[in-house]
Amino acid sequence: MGITMGCARCHDHKLDPFSQKDYYSLQAFMAATQEKNHMLGSEEVLKTWQSTTDSLKEKIAETTKQKDMAEGEEKEALLAKIAELNKQLPEMLPSILTIVNDAEKRTDVRLLHRGEWELKGDAVDMRSPKVLNHAVQVKLPPEAEKPRTQLAGWLVHPDNPLTPRVLVNRIWQHHFGNGIVNTPNDFGYYGDRPSHPGLLDYLTSELLENGWRLKALHRKIMLSSAYQQSSRTAATEHAHEIDPENRLLWRFNRRRLQAEEVRDSLLAVSGRLNTEMYGESIILPVEEELIQLLYKPEQWAVTEDINHHDRRSVYLIAKRNLRLPFMETFDQPTLQVSCAKRESTTHAPQALELLNGDITNDLADSFAERLQQESNDLTDAQIERAWILMTGRPPAENERALANQFLKTQPLREFTLAMFNMNEFLYVR
Repeated sequence: MGITMGCARCHDHKLDPFSQKDYYSLQAFMAATQEKNHMLGSEEVLKTWQSTTDSLKEKIAETTKQKDMAEGEEKEALLAKIAELNKQLPEMLPSILTIVNDAEKRTDVRLLHRGEWELKGDAVDMRSPKVLNHAVQVKLPPEAEKPRTQLAGWLVHPDNPLTPRVLVNRIWQHHFGNGIVNTPNDFGYYGDRPSHPGLLDYLTSELLENGWRLKALHRKIMLSSAYQQSSRTAATEHAHEIDPENRLLWRFNRRRLQAEEVRDSLLAVSGRLNTEMYGESIILPVEEELIQLLYKPEQWAVTEDINHHDRRSVYLIAKRNLRLPFMETFDQPTLQVSCAKRESTTHAPQALELLNGDITNDLADSFAERLQQESNDLTDAQIERAWILMTGRPPAENERALANQFLKTQPLREFTLAMFNMNEFLYVR
């Protein structure tokens, strides 16, 4: 909805017109929601997996009780037995994490004084926030069926003013780096005002008229003159003074590649990118100290086929409490909370990672080998090919001269490592 309601858990919202009752009435739509892991496999496979797992877990629980009462060598032996039993547990079957409505397990949602669980007040029904009910309202009794479906219907109702605008703003932000509203999660009083309110209304109308289909909206934005501008402009200093943040879109915003894009681009230019599609998530090797911080370090089982280590970043496993150091350095967001907008920072560890990191040095060797194979060991041809691969253009005369001078005293892999640090490679402009 693009509004903040967290403050209303303990009291009426201080800035936006949402009461504490609005908060708990919205929470009530989820009162019957329960998690469910839907295992994938034949009935026989599921039955065998479940029986084996249950049997081993019973043994682990029994041994754990014995361990809690034991001491000294006996306790150490029981700990070793527990570790051995854990190793025998069958691997998790492929599953789909879903949610279901279970009326029998429905939580009794009540107003909580100052948000304290023990201080329960009056029970609340399922109801959409009152301030948004001027056009269409959802109000359901506790026994209503499919409450989340009815809430979803309210969210996408044509008379709901927020949902389509929030979606349009997210799409605009995806293309331009900044949204028309610069606070994508907050369209309320405390949020940023839209830079082009008329444009936001127009694109929202287009989205609704096209039945919420996004392809037409993407096309309209990307064919606009605003999107097709360059970040290199002849605009005067006066433009910079009037609008230094480019909210009026007098040029295109230069954008640094995101963490996944940096890694994939390095793999691509070095000739190492594995373009295989589909399959299980890839687990890369990382420092042992990081693995030992996990609740179960044995879960970080590195993918055996090293060719899969060079697959695109979209296939890398996403673990909430362990981000790959390379990705973290280039501002990959934490997976602990939702990310409305990726930040792009500039700091020294990024340069150190590109110059001294294991990934970049390994790929610099591969890039150098590729240039040697594709250029017949001719220096000028290597320079030309490197620039084409890295920037999509041939080198300028001064760039060619500097590269030639550098290669007279330095090996080719140092040249390729230096190329990885070019702004023209790391930025879209």
